[in-house]
Amino acid sequence: MDSQIKQEIIDLTKAMLETFTKEYIKAYTIQLTKKAIKDAKAVPSPYLLEPRPKDHDKSDIFSGYLVKLGAIRKNWLKRHFVVRYDYSIDYFVDDTHSNRKGTINLCGYSVNDDPNKSGLDRVLKIAEKMGVDTSSVPKPAQLPPFTIELYHYSRRSYYIQCANEEEFKEWIEIFKTCCRRSIGFKNKDPCHIAAFGIAVRNTRWSLGRWGWFGYGGNENQILADVIMDEIEYDILGRALSKLPNAPWFIRNYLRNKMMTVIEGMVSSAVAPAWSGLNKTVEELRPTIEPRIKNQVDPIAQAQNSIINKMRESMMSQIKPAMEEHVNKHLKKIIGEIRSPIENGFDESLRIWNEKTNAYNGNGSTESFSPYRSYPNSYWTMYPAKDKISPLYNVIEEYRTIFKDYSSYYICYDIKESINNMAYDGAYTLEKTVTQDQVDVASAKNQTHSKYQHDVILGTNMQMKFVVREMVKPTLCKIINPLTKPLLNSLSSAIPSAIGDFIDINELYNQLIDDILADSTQVVIDDLN
Repeated sequence: MDSQIKQEIIDLTKAMLETFTKEYIKAYTIQLTKKAIKDAKAVPSPYLLEPRPKDHDKSDIFSGYLVKLGAIRKNWLKRHFVVRYDYSIDYFVDDTHSNRKGTINLCGYSVNDDPNKSGLDRVLKIAEKMGVDTSSVPKPAQLPPFTIELYHYSRRSYYIQCANEEEFKEWIEIFKTCCRRSIGFKNKDPCHIAAFGIAVRNTRWSLGRWGWFGYGGNENQILADVIMDEIEYDILGRALSKLPNAPWFIRNYLRNKMMTVIEGMVSSAVAPAWSGLNKTVEELRPTIEPRIKNQVDPIAQAQNSIINKMRESMMSQIKPAMEEHVNKHLKKIIGEIRSPIENGFDESLRIWNEKTNAYNGNGSTESFSPYRSYPNSYWTMYPAKDKISPLYNVIEEYRTIFKDYSSYYICYDIKESINNMAYDGAYTLEKTVTQDQVDVASAKNQTHSKYQHDVILGTNMQMKFVVREMVKPTLCKIINPLTKPLLNSLSSAIPSAIGDFIDINELYNQLIDDILADSTQVVIDDLN
């Protein structure tokens, strides 16, 4: 790697860390403010089902024997896998669990059901970047049937073999759920987690990188991933093109050595930067929280005033863009996405009815143990989630109009919402019986009515979610340059006493979300 490329990587890493630091401190302060306002207002949830506490059920989610490829010897070994309540995965020599061999946290990973294809695709992509004739690239060794790849570009990847197709399908969904629900953050504070995500997004936006970006892991890993993604986008192609003209195995060896050096450079910069930033924020919170609590009302009033002023001053730019690029498509979009979403939530209610009618316990907490875990089962919830599957192709068809969204993420998020509603339905019945002391028959009727209400609401909310995820990146690319001068003007008008607690960009983001939600609701009402 020549000195110019190396300096570019150093400069880019430094600039991104500086941007992230500024964005994180601002976002963290805003999240503390939002929490204080929310706590003061205590606005009730529109959903009627009781949200299941995260620690309500600490029983294991799933377990079974699988065959794992060893990291060093590359031999296949039978192991007993156990998915814990927090979606971490332990694996043991056998089901006595006396000898644990390791733990896997899949936060930030992806699950590939055809590792032979995904492995070859990655090799060919690397070859293309290096200018190598892809026909000369040897294919990776073939993996056995029913092998699942748990992949991460910079961390250890895992190769897991199932006994048959049924196990294969079940474990794929289990692993995908673990990828989505496992938490890699060392700091579990919700304000921190939200602020970190916003800072990542804003850092990418500052570089003109709009749209969806998947990430996961601990704070250091995520920051390194974000920077490595930008290096790959902006610098890596030029670096790889400068490798000497040599056979594939030599160039690939040199490429791997280069990537190791780059990852080391990024990690060595990220670790002290995040450590210092985290310490600064920890020292900041005890000072800033009392200031926020003393000014909750003025801050909330100022936020509402700013959003209203945004509407008044920006709609002349936003409305034409909505009419030209969004509104004319909404009726067709809603008409096509509605049935799969509706069917998925309706099916989840049918499953709840089936499982609830099968409950014949005595109403004790212990008697609900098998019942409360039914949403853990892939095959139990499969009929509801499968109703969402046709949505993927529907959303994909709109890529010629809208850009920078993930159809997979959108569909999976809806499936997760359906699953969460099942958890809430089971918990609400249990709580109504065990804590509210309502007889089982009456509790079933009460919970059923609440579930019916939430199915309608959930369908409505998910349609708005789909529209927002599909449309917003493209819309923002169009309107942001037009609204930026007005944002700057409004920002300068914020009173200095509360300026630290108001993020004009987040309020603008909220305004766009509200406009899209309102427009979507109009179409939904027209179609009802």
